[in-house]
Parts: sequence; C-alpha cells; structure tokens
Amino acid sequence: MFEDMRKIRNWAAALLLISAMLICSIVFGQRDILFPEIAGMAMGVMVFPVAHWIRRPVHLWLSPSLAAFLGTALNELHVSPLLKLWLGFIIIVILMHVFRVHFGPTIPAGLLPIFLVLHDYVFATSTTIFTFMIMLAAFYMRKQEKGTSNSAGFRKKTDTLIISIILCAWIGVAFAAGMEVIVVPPVFALIFELFHAQKFGYRMIPPRLTVLTIAAIVAVVVLHLLPDSIIWVGVINVVITFLLCKWFKAPVPVAFGVSLMPLIYPAWGTWWFPVGVFITTGVLMSVTAAYRMFRIKQGEAMQTTTKPAPVR
Repeated sequence: MFEDMRKIRNWAAALLLISAMLICSIVFGQRDILFPEIAGMAMGVMVFPVAHWIRRPVHLWLSPSLAAFLGTALNELHVSPLLKLWLGFIIIVILMHVFRVHFGPTIPAGLLPIFLVLHDYVFATSTTIFTFMIMLAAFYMRKQEKGTSNSAGFRKKTDTLIISIILCAWIGVAFAAGMEVIVVPPVFALIFELFHAQKFGYRMIPPRLTVLTIAAIVAVVVLHLLPDSIIWVGVINVVITFLLCKWFKAPVPVAFGVSLMPLIYPAWGTWWFPVGVFITTGVLMSVTAAYRMFRIKQGEAMQTTTKPAPVR
C-alpha cells in the first residue's frame, strides 16, 4: 500500500514539473522555454527510475545545462547549420567522456538550440532551472532506490567513437536529403545509451519502437485537435505516453521527450514526424542490436582463446 502511494506521489510530482514548464512557456510567451527532454528526465528519475541517472544526480543538472549554453553559443559561428551540429555533437561527446558522464539527454540539450537556431539564452536558462529541480528529485530518489550507489564501468572509447560517427552520418543524411523529421534528438540520446549497454538484442526493439512511434502519432494528433493549447497538448501526450509504456511493458523515458517535440518545431508537428521517428528508431536500434551482438560474440571468442588448456 505504501509502495503504491509512493509511486502515485512520484508520478504526480513528475507531471507537476512538466506542467510547470508548459505553464511557464505560456506565462512568459516563450516557446523556447520548452525542452522536451525535461519530460523524459522527470519520468526517468521519478516514475521509471534509471539507475545510472540517479547514481550521479549532479550530472543531471550540470551536463544538460552546460550543453544547452554551449549549443546556443555555437550559433554565433558563421558556418553552416550542419557543421554547427557536427561540431556541437563532437564537443559534447568529448566532454561527456572526459568528465565520465553517462547521461544521454546531454546530447539533445546541446543539439536543440543549434537545430532551432536560438541566439538568446532563454532555452539554456530554462534547462538549467528545470534540470536543477530534477537533480533534487534524483537526490531524493537515490535515498529510496536500492542499488543506485554501486559503481559501474564506463563506456569504451571504441563504442563511443563508432556511435558518434553513426549519429553524425545520420544527421548529415537528413540535411542532404532535406528530411528534418529524421533528426530526433531524444532518440539520439536513447541510441547513445543503448549502444553502450552490455546487452541489447533484436527482441528488445519491437516494444520500444512501438511505444516511440505511437507516442509520435498521438503527439501530432493531439496537436492538431488542440492547436492553441500548449498545456493540454503536453499533459495529454505525457499521460498517453505513460499508458503506452505500461501497456507494452517498455519504460522508455525518451518517449516522453518525443511526445512534446511537435510543440517546438513545425516539421515535427506534421504527419511525417511519426514516420521520421519510426525510421530513425528502427534503423538505429537495429544497428545497435547488431553491434551489441557482435561485441558479445567477440567477448566470448576472447574468453575461449584465453582459457587455459586442461591439465592432463
């Protein structure tokens, strides 16, 4: 009974934080306040606790906040948007590696201000404020969740290099083909984390792909039904995405970020957006699963060759 009440309280707190962000965008007349991944972060900390997120709460605040300021600052460079995205991505990944940051949403925090061509620091400031609140929630959750204080191995340099090349290539293809809808920053965050996971197979793709795709479809439908209500669109999308995660037994925090993306960019509010999410998620998850299976077989082969010969 107590456990159920705690889950309900955490869910209500996450929804309240997301609603506060939506309300602030209305009150201040600034859509730049909206950072869709705040929804994913809130759910990934309070509702579907991601252990390696909660383990280091300060990173949940500093990493995306600094990335958001960096991404905004890069817009002052007089180079092409594609080059800015590549440069921003590379710098963020290098800094994540140097400071041993496991937090995937750092990537969309840095890419969004570049993609949206933001020159003021409203987005960065908003990200700093709301991620600070999420950090406080993570400290609270860390006291209650068992096993979050254990140390974990850091990602391999080779894996980081390969996925960075893949994601940069994906962004390049999107720009070359004029397909902005396949640039889905929350999905990039998911893929970056899955690529470094110890285990990720093809069987894990369908439920995650289904949740993300349906969440994108619902997001566009609700936006078209309630085009003048940011708050209701956001809340309804978050609630439906939560039900999808429960129904398909696939707690995917980034799905909540996907559900809010149509609110901030016109191309993500079209019917092509679900198609873009489906293609991006399907292709990149398949590549990730293939790579993880290759890594597992490689590890097994190394263990076989290093195994000492039996004593006769």
